[in-house]
Amino acid sequence: MGWFVLLQLLSSCASVATVKEPTAAAEHFKKANAFFEEGQFVEAVKEYRYLTAQFPDDDLAADAQYQVAYTEIYFKNTGSDYGMAAKDFQKLIQNYPNSAWKDPAQNWLNFLNQLESLKTEKEKLKSDLRRLLDLDMQSEKKRRELK
Repeated sequence: MGWFVLLQLLSSCASVATVKEPTAAAEHFKKANAFFEEGQFVEAVKEYRYLTAQFPDDDLAADAQYQVAYTEIYFKNTGSDYGMAAKDFQKLIQNYPNSAWKDPAQNWLNFLNQLESLKTEKEKLKSDLRRLLDLDMQSEKKRRELK
């Protein structure tokens, strides 16, 4: 009878110590991370986006949303898209307000907005400079005509 109790005790312990299988979301996250590490950024973004669309309530969804935006601004990504990254960081802030990624996303969003503002200012300055150069050339032409 002692063996029987011991056998039941061991079998009940075995059922408690089960190994948790990775979820489908975890598999997609792992696949997306592998694409990212291999420099296949378009494929990585597709996988991260698939995860957020198919598993929006999964614990990894906010991580995947952050990775979408981060991949879009990653310095090794030759197809980076700052405008799209800003939209994706904003999406993270709206869809996952309690995420640990909210503050980093807000910081990136602020930076990208400042960058866009500087680009706009740069274009305005270039336009003003062209206009000033044209005025200078016209003034020089008139000065020569007056000689």
